[in-house]
Amino acid sequence: MPSTRSFRLPLLLLALAAPVALASAGTPSLPRIVFFMNPNGQPCQIQDRILQEMAPELKGKAEVVYYQTTIPADIAKFQQYGIRALPTLLVTDASGKEIRRATPGIQSAAQVRQLFSN
Repeated sequence: MPSTRSFRLPLLLLALAAPVALASAGTPSLPRIVFFMNPNGQPCQIQDRILQEMAPELKGKAEVVYYQTTIPADIAKFQQYGIRALPTLLVTDASGKEIRRATPGIQSAAQVRQLFSN
């Protein structure tokens, strides 16, 4: 009896882990455009509109992630990336490692595209 139990547990764990591994293997890791913003500030609102207009173009190429000054939990991200001026855009890999940073200020659609081409 004890030997049967020792085989069942690893097989059960393998059966439970297999769907998770298959699901994550099919999901591509997209780079991220990380947008640090103050939702009440005019420049940040303009940058947000530009990113919203680019949404169809960015779909499948990048994930846009917002961090806002008005959300207390987001403040740690401002500190982590050393953000001191707004609006600021970063390009990171899927794990959050910074690849490129735009100069603070409003970035045109062409400038956002260039962040990915370099």
